[in-house]
Amino acid sequence: MADIFLSYSRADRPVAQTMAEALEAEGFSVWWDKVLRAGQTYDEVTETMLRDAQVVIVLWSETSVQSKWVRAEATLGQRKCELVPVMIEDAERPIMFELIQTADLIGWSGDRSEARWKEFVADVQRSLEKARSGAEEAPSPAPKSKEKSKSKPVAAAPAPAASEPPKTPKKKKSSGGLPLLLGGLVVVGGGAWYGLKLVNGDGISTTTETTKVAEITAPQCDVCPEMVRIAGGASLLGSTDDERGRSGNEGPQVETSIAPFWIGKTEITRAEWQVCVEDGACRPAQSSGEADHPITGINWSDASGYAEWLSGKSDYVFRLPSEAEWEYAARAGTETLFWWGDQYPGPGVVQGEARAVSALPKNGFGVSGMLGNVREWVADCYVNSHANAPSDGRAVTGGDCGRRVVKGGSFRLNAGEHRPANRARYQQSVRDRSLGFRVVAEAK
Repeated sequence: MADIFLSYSRADRPVAQTMAEALEAEGFSVWWDKVLRAGQTYDEVTETMLRDAQVVIVLWSETSVQSKWVRAEATLGQRKCELVPVMIEDAERPIMFELIQTADLIGWSGDRSEARWKEFVADVQRSLEKARSGAEEAPSPAPKSKEKSKSKPVAAAPAPAASEPPKTPKKKKSSGGLPLLLGGLVVVGGGAWYGLKLVNGDGISTTTETTKVAEITAPQCDVCPEMVRIAGGASLLGSTDDERGRSGNEGPQVETSIAPFWIGKTEITRAEWQVCVEDGACRPAQSSGEADHPITGINWSDASGYAEWLSGKSDYVFRLPSEAEWEYAARAGTETLFWWGDQYPGPGVVQGEARAVSALPKNGFGVSGMLGNVREWVADCYVNSHANAPSDGRAVTGGDCGRRVVKGGSFRLNAGEHRPANRARYQQSVRDRSLGFRVVAEAK
């Protein structure tokens, strides 16, 4: 992971190269698109490096202020990390960046002894230290007003235990106050909800296949990971338009009905993966770490292959969770930004490097690591919205299946990526040291 992401217009490449080399000479690590390797996809790698960087430096020129790519990179940089804008030509900056203090390096020739350069380097160092220290925390929630707020509530209701049916969440925005329709049941009645019988085998399901998930007996075999049973219920997939840190691909927020399912208590560990390797069904991991750390450097096909191998060892079918199942388990019945509340960082956040799965706190459903440690593969093909998401919580199987959805924060990422609704897309062939997975199980 580079300290700095350098955003610039292609017409300014000579200046960008001079700056990148000077920053590296100052001791910073810098990513810019010259370091792309043959066969890599520009937008995928750029997005990954941009999200992982701690400081974004954007070079404003007559050309770059017109570039949609540079504007997008600067916008994401401003939202996700520390943004350090630099004028390299006299140009009119995009209006949204007019109020941000901008360094003046117009006419700078690469002289590292120049006073303007030294001042700029000091600014970059301060921004980097701020990003590393995690000094920027989420703002305190505003006091409740008498009118109904459109934002998420400040305090979460106590999360239900795994054996209890969670309450149907209140939808944050509605198109006309229509009652919530789920599984053909109309949930009405003077502000109260009638409990949906979605636990202990009485769950609503839309197919014979999902009915099997309601089995109570835990998946057991010599090599099976420890599993937690999640009571099904009504769910809202995605985020509202006004959720803090929201990305455009998280909407629209849609209603789903989740059948009960079993999910891994933790991410799959290196020790669990190694058993599959020794059985000849999995490839050796490229990453290193302790046995109880999450396995990383695993692409989507590797993770799916592990689940298939587990299925052959048990009376259950193992698979990757759908995005809706994953998000439902990560929320653990809460309506706040994170399962622990609205503040960041919180008890589930890991920074610097991945941690042992046993060291992470459990959410209200008894599952750990879902909003921290490493990002996780899910089953879904990537689609840039939830507009046509299945209403029964199944994985999306259409769209761009060369790219798969990944969920959850990692030790590299900031507050926005730790929200349950956050989603990213990776080529399913990508192997990264901050990307792992967990499995779900259903009866055969």
